[in-house]
Amino acid sequence: MFKTVFATAALSLLAVPAVAQANDAREFSHEGVNYAYTTQQKGKVTVIDGNTSAGVPFRLYVKGDRVSGTYNSRYVSFTTAEAAKLNLGQ
Repeated sequence: MFKTVFATAALSLLAVPAVAQANDAREFSHEGVNYAYTTQQKGKVTVIDGNTSAGVPFRLYVKGDRVSGTYNSRYVSFTTAEAAKLNLGQ
């Protein structure tokens, strides 16, 4: 489930132009849960920092084709290709 949720976040982030503004606020819903987050570019790494509507924190780091970080204090790691497959329901 974690990968499915963050597949959506990661893919929506990848659609953001490379010159995204710091703290670019975004949100999306997945399976009845709302996710609010900001994005910030730090060199070659994009940081996604947010919370769910239930107050669960997450922070993801997107660098190249890798996504890693934490969701509810649990480590997550996957590729953008894995995220794309999960997002398409494959």
